[in-house]
Amino acid sequence: MDGMKKKKYYFFLPEEIIIDILSRLPVKSVLQCRLVCKAWRSLVCDPSFAHMHLLRRRRHDDDHGKVNIAVMTLFENNSSERFHYTLDNENCEKSYEIRSFDFSSDDDLILCDIVGSCNGLICIADYKDDGSLYIFNPITRECLNLPNLINQSSCLRIEDMVYGFGYLPSTNEYKVVRICYYEHFAGRVQVYTLGAGSGWRDKGEITYSLIFYPPEPTILANGALHWRDGGEIVAFDLADEEFLLLPTPPCSLLDSENDQYPFQLQVLGGRLCVVHCKNEVSVEVWSLKKNEKNGNYGDIKGQKDYQFWSWIKEFDVDSDLEARDPTPLALTMRGEVLLYNRGTLFRYDLKTATSEKLVDIGKYLSACRIFEAVPHWNSFVSLKALGEEDTKIIESAS
Repeated sequence: MDGMKKKKYYFFLPEEIIIDILSRLPVKSVLQCRLVCKAWRSLVCDPSFAHMHLLRRRRHDDDHGKVNIAVMTLFENNSSERFHYTLDNENCEKSYEIRSFDFSSDDDLILCDIVGSCNGLICIADYKDDGSLYIFNPITRECLNLPNLINQSSCLRIEDMVYGFGYLPSTNEYKVVRICYYEHFAGRVQVYTLGAGSGWRDKGEITYSLIFYPPEPTILANGALHWRDGGEIVAFDLADEEFLLLPTPPCSLLDSENDQYPFQLQVLGGRLCVVHCKNEVSVEVWSLKKNEKNGNYGDIKGQKDYQFWSWIKEFDVDSDLEARDPTPLALTMRGEVLLYNRGTLFRYDLKTATSEKLVDIGKYLSACRIFEAVPHWNSFVSLKALGEEDTKIIESAS
């Protein structure tokens, strides 16, 4: 009997059943399971497990109204950038913890922004002369500094740079897009595919002006990256690697006389949306939908299909809290909208038209000002498993 106690009974289960069980656990539990034995660690580090766990946790978080938020902050006392993200503890909706990471050792960083978050990977841009880009997973603590910019016009000075980060499910590819704007010239487009080994690929010039201050996170929807060009919306199809012009949102036409075009792009309920600011506390949300009589909703494959697409007004948010210019970040299955504003997270119930403050992130981050926040789902997606051998592990700063 004593010998039986020493046996590892979990090895009696088929490997696929162990993977299935582990993939249903919260992130913290999986991290603990990695320490049980080498066999379990190997299973958790397998790319197929990362994909399975991500899909199940996103489905679970959506059903329970939970979402993680990635935040970029600047500490004014020493002018050093630090990445933060709030992590739902998955036991209590109103309880959050905040983790910090110094993803760069460069003391001369001036301005950084979150380009986008995709499947647990976060792309961060450092707006220096060489346009440094980082891909970071806060769970695995893997960080990749992408190769420096290939300047196709070395005799010209780069005036601005615009970035995008997205995932193409059909090929399981993560792509980074970088657009360089030279003085008095059109933008030059380059694409980097993680793990492909081909470096930055030149895709020619574009005439769209996608520059905004402060820079806005790129929106990934329907297999394409999206930016604003004034009152228009420009998409970059990740499969064809071509730019498309989307139908003009009705709210943009209403505000055509304004210089700032008070709307922003977002993904809510899995659809590309336009969030139109009506006033300081109210917004309306429009989504781009394909007419049902012309087929199911799917990827946008060319401007010729736009006669079958239209913007539909989904709902209004009239915040009764102290939030000003609230930004919708996520839409849950329970009919709630997660709002973000100046370091504070709110939850708005569409059925009762009432809102509730969830957490004030700003009070936990002293001596800093918050740049932005984007929806983020924790995952075990590995940069090394994708083929990026130069990936490094960074430690938590707090």
